[in-house]
Amino acid sequence: TLALLLPVATATVERVFSAMNYVKSRLRSRMGDEWLNDNLVVYIEKDVFDCIDNEIILQHFQHMKSRGGILD
Repeated sequence: TLALLLPVATATVERVFSAMNYVKSRLRSRMGDEWLNDNLVVYIEKDVFDCIDNEIILQHFQHMKSRGGILD
């Protein structure tokens, strides 16, 4: 069973590292660790996030309270 599992696991790891390299190269100039991690999760787990409707996300952000203050 290990012989059947190993190619699948290797392909998954390669996909994750490929995604990480893609995201890091696109975002290198403005990334922080937490921000990069959040983007990697969304990019790698695309199939999970594809089922979330964009309207739900928009409504979530529209109902958030503003944290911005007045700058002097």
